[in-house]
Amino acid sequence: MVKKTERPKDLKRQRWAAIVAAILAFGMLASVVGGYLGHALGGDGAVMNQQADPEPEDYLAHYKGEVERLEEHIDEHGPSPSVLQELAENYRYLSLIQQMYFDDMEAVEEYQERLLSIYKTLVELEPDNPMFRLELISQYKEQGREEAEIAEEISALQDMLREDPDPMVHLSLITLLDTEGREDLFQEEVEWLFGHLESRVMEGAADNEERLYYTFLLGEYLDDQTTAKSMLDGILEDESEDSWIYREAQSYLNYLQSEEDVEEDLYFD
Repeated sequence: MVKKTERPKDLKRQRWAAIVAAILAFGMLASVVGGYLGHALGGDGAVMNQQADPEPEDYLAHYKGEVERLEEHIDEHGPSPSVLQELAENYRYLSLIQQMYFDDMEAVEEYQERLLSIYKTLVELEPDNPMFRLELISQYKEQGREEAEIAEEISALQDMLREDPDPMVHLSLITLLDTEGREDLFQEEVEWLFGHLESRVMEGAADNEERLYYTFLLGEYLDDQTTAKSMLDGILEDESEDSWIYREAQSYLNYLQSEEDVEEDLYFD
């Protein structure tokens, strides 16, 4: 009998990175993306002149126009978190478009520098906002900044999450620590978040969002897929099929079940 073959850790990291990206996309971008893509696709007939098939140049021009509009607003009225977040997302789109269609790395570097500047300002405006600090850490990492800068921000975020837990941000931090190979910090944060969420669940104080994050932690980092699947079933029973929690719970349950099927196939090969 052949022993089960474990999936490479890198594949699990890729899967978890995708999960976190989906959660972050919902929490951070939903209000922005819908409006911008609607405009970019000519949804209101104002921006793209109702072109059926906009070209990459059209998207580029649109987001450059949005950046110019938002920066003019900031010049006139000063920075506010909401406007800066919109500006950051437009720079993200510009960076993505440049990488996908134009391979203009000089422009990409310029946009990334602007993103870094924006998130520094957001942290200054709202130093207690964990998401802003997480984004700043991400920008430091992507741009290869000094280790001391990254470590200082990670330490500050750890302290914030101890004082005011935010499981979504915490899971994202854990993913970052894992992918960066910071094993000691990674284990410390996994253990702390597990203790926090487990106590919330056992006390009956956890809502379905917290329970969802708990299943991610169990399934991806604590090798307890059985408990994760059982809890996901409970979430699906409680939630409306229209909710994002239901969709993410169903998606993750499907993933765990498919992974179990793969492991069974490997076991009997």
